[in-house]
Amino acid sequence: MNRLTCGLLLAMMPLLAQAATPEEWQTWQADTPAFQSRVEQSRWLPEAETRVHADGELLYTPTQSLAWQWVTPQPRIVALDMTGQFVELTPDVPELSVVPLSETDDGLPEERQVIRLLFQLMQGNLSALRERYHLLLDGEREDWQLILLPRDRSEGALKKVAVEGGRFIESLQFVSAQDNELSLTLSDPQPPVEARGAQLLAESLTTDTIDSTDTTMQGDDSPDHSASAGPAASDD
Repeated sequence: MNRLTCGLLLAMMPLLAQAATPEEWQTWQADTPAFQSRVEQSRWLPEAETRVHADGELLYTPTQSLAWQWVTPQPRIVALDMTGQFVELTPDVPELSVVPLSETDDGLPEERQVIRLLFQLMQGNLSALRERYHLLLDGEREDWQLILLPRDRSEGALKKVAVEGGRFIESLQFVSAQDNELSLTLSDPQPPVEARGAQLLAESLTTDTIDSTDTTMQGDDSPDHSASAGPAASDD
């Protein structure tokens, strides 16, 4: 009996230990519906002993685009559509001008590279991912981890990208050759109020910018209106 039991367990071990395949993961990702969520970005620079944050909202529509609206450190929208084209909108508010995180020289990917990779991951685009990375997948549908090891092993190349998720992607972590880290966290996924992707975010930011500009202009013009009202009253 013991020998039979051991034999059955040994026979079942390969099945129990069998991990999900990238093709299965691709199917999971292809089923990701349109959603919006909070998004936070954090860059850790050990040499400078500082951490740089950005925070906002992300909106994904499988047949349209991936867009995020940053609230801090500067209000702006960056979107990637299905054709591979980027659209960026930043309100012209001088006092809010901040050096973009993409301009830091830390060996980490630029913002547009992060967006493009995230879009490929959400779509489960294995062919695009395999062009640049070796893939190591572990876990199951509701709890998985994907390690991307860049095929480019030259000096200064990115060391690795770790992606974790379940029903939705939850986090990405990029590690540079200098051990600088870029973390992207997605939380509280919800069905979108309207599935218009970047268009909705762009309209929202444009409206906020116009309202802000109009308020400023009205404040600047109010003394002129009062000055012109005086002579008009005396003529009557």
